[in-house]
Amino acid sequence: MKKNICTLLILILLLAACSDNANDQPEFPDESRLENDYSIYPLKTTVHYKDGTNAVGDVIPFYYQGEYHVFYLQGDEWAHIVSTDLVNWRVLPFALRKGTGNNSPDGQGIWTGSVVYHDSKFYIFYTGKNTNDTKGEQKVMVAESSDLINWTKIDDRTMYADGKIYWNKTINGAIDDKQSYHHQAFRDPLVFFNHKDNKWWMILHAVRADGSRPVMGLYTSLDMKNWIPREPWVVYPNSVSGDCPDVFYENNEWYILCANYVYMRIDNINTITDPFILPYDCGDLCVPKTMYDGKRRIAIGWITDYEGHQDSGAGGWGGIMSMPRELYTDRSGKLMQRPIEEVIGLFPNRISQISTSMNSGEYSTGLSKNFMLTAEIRPQGNPDWAELRVCASGKDDLENYYLKIDFKNKRIWYGSKYRSYDRTFPYMTGDTVKIQWFVEGTVAECFVNDAYCFTMRAYDKIGNGIVFKSNETTTLNNLTVFSQ
Repeated sequence: MKKNICTLLILILLLAACSDNANDQPEFPDESRLENDYSIYPLKTTVHYKDGTNAVGDVIPFYYQGEYHVFYLQGDEWAHIVSTDLVNWRVLPFALRKGTGNNSPDGQGIWTGSVVYHDSKFYIFYTGKNTNDTKGEQKVMVAESSDLINWTKIDDRTMYADGKIYWNKTINGAIDDKQSYHHQAFRDPLVFFNHKDNKWWMILHAVRADGSRPVMGLYTSLDMKNWIPREPWVVYPNSVSGDCPDVFYENNEWYILCANYVYMRIDNINTITDPFILPYDCGDLCVPKTMYDGKRRIAIGWITDYEGHQDSGAGGWGGIMSMPRELYTDRSGKLMQRPIEEVIGLFPNRISQISTSMNSGEYSTGLSKNFMLTAEIRPQGNPDWAELRVCASGKDDLENYYLKIDFKNKRIWYGSKYRSYDRTFPYMTGDTVKIQWFVEGTVAECFVNDAYCFTMRAYDKIGNGIVFKSNETTTLNNLTVFSQ
């Protein structure tokens, strides 16, 4: 009898542990796969999606039973594409169109939000914008769907800032003397079920009612219909672009991604003021968000268009979809990135390989328009720096794109003659540095050690050579170039 009771208790504990682990992941539907025939929609194979000349804005990825849905802002409305492999995309009908009429809550635009599944329905929580709305320019609005394609707005769930905890111009008055327009916000709702609080949470870009500080606003609900304002989850400096938050739970911590490829780590559900902020990308990546497919967390954002489609142009809002990457944590809990196998598989043709070590010099490889380059930089002794350049013309070192590793100061520089970006790099003497460099169309994304990613537009590809330089004996090994 005692043995049976012990066995039963062990089973109960195991089930509880499994349930707790499952709660840390998104809610996945149990029903059979939707029978949507996507074959009727146009197909486009690409690492970097863009609809003709239309700019890709804020990306909202959502995984559902083997299908990767990406909603994104095209102008002031939500466009929609879907893929089963993250490289072959079907172009679906627009998910959300802005309202009609001067007084419609979303009559001037539909901005960023999130997609969530609950109780056999899919919901979009999004930002409605209209300066003519007397209750508030920005507000949270809701739409529902049973098939992820056809969406119906639920007008009676529109929610405005309360004016007590979160600023609302109609209630609290103007705050132009305290906050820029960017932070005069009540937008970008992210909705998820927080098992640590046993409630639905809505995180959004907001500002304190007195206008003093921008915040990650927090609303909670038991039914995803009636929302109660709570004290902000995070209070952060004005210098941080905390819009379009993305949140997930891992390693017993909350990770909050912000619009400009930085993140915060939060270990509780109480208000945090000025948490430590770290980057996980470097360059032109904008408004990245993630989706979890049961095995990997996939991050996608957009990469800004440059004026005149040239490297010397100024950047603006919107551009082209970034490569889907895997976002993961290292042993210390820091966020890292690495390319996914689906993208690597788009470059199957080996067009050049140099198996012997390369010393400083210029090498003609006949780089194609779209290519993937892999190599290893192996320092000998204690070099100060090493530099790898691609799309080189052989005439001017500046007519190319470079990756420079500063071993001495432990930094990496990435750029062209018009712009450069840099970040810390925890190099240890004698380490081999692994490079995976993807150039497709007008985008160049470089991964170092399957951990650090550098993202940049690359319009002016003048040459097709490679240059490798170092101030001391350092070799470039196993250089291999692949084409599509």
